Amino acid sequence: MKQIYSLLFLFIFSSVYAQKKFTVYFDTDSHQLNLTELNRLDANFKNKTIEIISVTGFCDFRATNSYNDSLSLNRANFVGGLLNKLVNATDFQISGKGENFKQNSNLSKNRKVEIVYNELSTIKDSDTSYIKNELTEKIQNSKIGDKLVLKKMNFYNRSDILLPNSSPIRDELLQVLEDNPKLKIEIQGHICCTPGVDKEEIALKRCKAIYNYLITNGIDKTRLSYKSFDATQPIYSIPEKNEEQRIANRRVEILIKDK
Repeated sequence: MKQIYSLLFLFIFSSVYAQKKFTVYFDTDSHQLNLTELNRLDANFKNKTIEIISVTGFCDFRATNSYNDSLSLNRANFVGGLLNKLVNATDFQISGKGENFKQNSNLSKNRKVEIVYNELSTIKDSDTSYIKNELTEKIQNSKIGDKLVLKKMNFYNRSDILLPNSSPIRDELLQVLEDNPKLKIEIQGHICCTPGVDKEEIALKRCKAIYNYLITNGIDKTRLSYKSFDATQPIYSIPEKNEEQRIANRRVEILIKDK
């Protein structure tokens, strides 16, 4: 009987957790993922309950051992930071193997990070395609002229590319606009770190990134406008005290123009 219970436990455990491996690839000499690989990472882990076991970086052989050891670890740390934001992952092993592994003849396959993880199987309600959360409620309770911070909609530094875990809030904004056809908004972009006017217009590019996403997904452009404020309206005073404050200042807000 004890053996039967043990087998039953193993069956249940194995049906709940399934250890998997996911690999992302890097450009030459880079420790940051390009947009294609960022989207792949986001798509694989989005809306899943994940336990990260290990994150391991690798390099091709075209550099010194010490350089490759450092680069592979930087790649692993970069991906580990993304996973921390994407699935709230902590307490997992991060390491870099440099070029010390069996190299693939296709060098692009050696510039990688391998993620080993457990995925907790969950039952999804097929009828729950849209769940009301904080942004939806704020917009519903807002008045014309109100300004709302899109919490958790954050960007890479000096970039209009969203962090992977910011996609849900962008998707919800789209859903709210679809559900409220009279709603009109102004998208307002902000940056961190550098006071005054930004010659690269990163804040404006962030506005346009959200604007173009909404237009591409069917929102009439007459309902949307955008405006850049650069670093003139920071949430936290510049220079910020830490990375958390810098991330908070790299933001997009929306102004309710009509309902």
